[in-house]
Amino acid sequence: MWDFAGRDTAIDLGSDTVRMHVRDRGVVCREPSVLARSRDTGHILALGRPAREMAGRNPDVTLVRPIRAGAPTETDEAEYLMRHLVRRHHRRHYTARPRLVVTVPSGMTSVHYRALQFSAYQAGARRLTLVPTPIAAAIGMGMTSASRPEIAVIACVGADVTDTGVIAFGGLVTSHTARIGGSALDRAIVAMVRREHGVALSRSAAERAKLEVGEVPPLGRRPVRQTVVTGRDIATGMPREVVLTTLDIGRAISGPVTEIVDAIRAGLTGCSPEISGDLVSVGITLTGGCARLPGLERMIRERTGLEARLGDDTGDAAVLGAGEVLRSAGSGEPSARKSSPRPHVLTTLPEY
Repeated sequence: MWDFAGRDTAIDLGSDTVRMHVRDRGVVCREPSVLARSRDTGHILALGRPAREMAGRNPDVTLVRPIRAGAPTETDEAEYLMRHLVRRHHRRHYTARPRLVVTVPSGMTSVHYRALQFSAYQAGARRLTLVPTPIAAAIGMGMTSASRPEIAVIACVGADVTDTGVIAFGGLVTSHTARIGGSALDRAIVAMVRREHGVALSRSAAERAKLEVGEVPPLGRRPVRQTVVTGRDIATGMPREVVLTTLDIGRAISGPVTEIVDAIRAGLTGCSPEISGDLVSVGITLTGGCARLPGLERMIRERTGLEARLGDDTGDAAVLGAGEVLRSAGSGEPSARKSSPRPHVLTTLPEY
């Protein structure tokens, strides 16, 4: 059967959200990276938002998260997710085999590297390039290229991973990946409500509370806000409402937030003295969904001594940068410096 080449495609495989960029069309997809699978037949029933809506409402459905910590943990399901999205957004060209760029954590292991490589080719990739997330985010925000000597410090705070990289000349000088992110904050809120109020709260309700009133303590002069969440009373089994304030959320998330800041600090410790002297003027640019948590920039500044600021398009920066890598490769321009082919020591991974 004849294969349609397809438009160049970039994918940011997040543990919570998968984003896709198609050449000349921009970002076409921001879907939850979950699948709904039937318990009886094992068939995939839905993916993305429809799958998330089925969770907990249909007893025959189990929710599958094929991407954990930015890497595929369920190879078959990750292949299904990528193949379905590629086919959907290449419209009627179901045999599309595009050039594919996928963002990966800078500390990705060789096992996860091979699993992602297998899933991408099975999903229809004609050519595959893996780019570390800090480099992709820096390119997406226009902060670095292979020909510019400027230094950039990127901290990608995602759902499961905090990935920090120091970048110069389009390559990673040093990096650090820690398995801590926004999901840990949600789990801490669920645990606090269960412990102090005797109410079992869903992860989605905890996430909504975090987004509505969450803030890193101390609050200073900012007003205390509150929100109402509904869960199941552990003693009676009946629905029950709980009022959570900014102080409650801040107390619950203080531990995970401290771990996130420590992970960002660890990403700066491998710099040479020459580069360390430049970090004071460069500062740290934050990307990722959890980077928008109020007060996080202040806490990073207090713990590291470096200015922290939110980058542009914090959620889409990595996938936009991956799309730019494809555009530069298509025009014959080098996208980033290549280094050791070992997948667990990443500067930019080679194409296959």
